[in-house]
Amino acid sequence: MKATLAVLLLCAIPAFSQSSTSDSSKCLPQTLGPFAFGGAARPETDDYLYPRYFRYVKQWDKCIAHGKWPAAKIEQFPEAYPSSLNGDQRKIVTREGYEWDLAPLEATLTLVVPGSEVQARLFQITTWAQIQQMSQQRKHDAEERSEQAKLVELRLEKLRLRLGEASFELLSDHVHRLFHATPGRLVRQTLPEAAMFARYLHNIAMMDRFAANGGEDGTAAAKARDDEQKACGLGASEEEILRRVADDLQKDTQNDLLDAPARALAADGPKTQTPRPVDSARFGGLREGTDSHIRQLRSDLREASFEKVEKRVHAFYESDPISRVLPVDSAKSQTEAGVQ
Repeated sequence: MKATLAVLLLCAIPAFSQSSTSDSSKCLPQTLGPFAFGGAARPETDDYLYPRYFRYVKQWDKCIAHGKWPAAKIEQFPEAYPSSLNGDQRKIVTREGYEWDLAPLEATLTLVVPGSEVQARLFQITTWAQIQQMSQQRKHDAEERSEQAKLVELRLEKLRLRLGEASFELLSDHVHRLFHATPGRLVRQTLPEAAMFARYLHNIAMMDRFAANGGEDGTAAAKARDDEQKACGLGASEEEILRRVADDLQKDTQNDLLDAPARALAADGPKTQTPRPVDSARFGGLREGTDSHIRQLRSDLREASFEKVEKRVHAFYESDPISRVLPVDSAKSQTEAGVQ
């Protein structure tokens, strides 16, 4: 009876392949790469990988499955399924691809003109409203990702039951190979104090900068600056010191984050789109520079006044952790031992 029921259930699963009715000569799947950092595997979470994988399954089935493209073109798109899955299991995965309704989460905040050559290389923030937008968007994205992760987990558990444990593990390995990824886990980490200060001083510098612009945006920035001064409890001379150090830090970090060609690009306009590798030494210098400005602020303010600023810094950012994707084993050990 059980065997008969299983056969009936498998027969009831539609093939879901639309490749026989679509013109595969007019479509191609989205490519899975190139991958950053020289192709090195990096940890990724299931909520990042599987929406992209099932999008690929659907596109691969529509465009590639029946081999109407030349072999040289087909070779550019890896097989969507593990070779060890049988026909019925491939149908289950294909069905999931067509029914998957959780789109990959993409960056939604754009602060430069779409299509400009400096897009995605330099933030061009010109108003206080954009600063507020960035803060709200970051919180919204964190909440959206958390909700998406829960939904993906539920869908994958159901798929695991349909495929069976062994076959699901084969699929998981295949997905990670396709995207050159290792199993990752999202970890929420409290910002180091220096990073909290850097964010706070950056915010102070932006208030001061945009308050000078005038108009509705400038008025909003000036009000935010005045409100923060009152909340912090600093006097006029102490507030002036805070603004000066914040402005100095903003100028120094802006220069440190851009190499010489990029600074010329920002000043003279776009001339090239050549990507440049991340320079870890430059970011090490950036951390040292931030620490130096914090020491300067402590030195210029009285200790009692510095403690007022320190209290505001922690009030803003201690409960606003950053998210990082770590390898599963590393993430577990950091969660258990506490993140430094």
